[in-house]
Amino acid sequence: MSGPLTETGTLLIGLEVDGVRHTTFTLRTPTVQDNIDAINEVGSSNPVELSAAIFARQLVQFGTLAKPVTTDLLRGMHPADFNQFEMASARLEKKALLGGNSSAGGSPAESPLPATAFPSISP
Repeated sequence: MSGPLTETGTLLIGLEVDGVRHTTFTLRTPTVQDNIDAINEVGSSNPVELSAAIFARQLVQFGTLAKPVTTDLLRGMHPADFNQFEMASARLEKKALLGGNSSAGGSPAESPLPATAFPSISP
């Protein structure tokens, strides 16, 4: 059995921690437990804060940072960099829905709509 799917990316600006600017990251697929823990930490009323708390749990790698990534740490990010996390998360979700295949050539195990859902129109 393989591990969770991951998606890597590079921040536009990066986050400086202890004099070192960190710009690369790897996110893993989220779990329900990540969501539960994030809601318990920050509540659910602020969607950006909740996303930051979830991303803190999903980060497998953040630059060369050796200490754990926390929600407080991510609060210091530039919004453009936070958007990079959101885009990577969307790619990761697409990859997961395609069964781990990130190429458009793969097909999911079960199609959500029957093949006849959009009949062809004859001229």
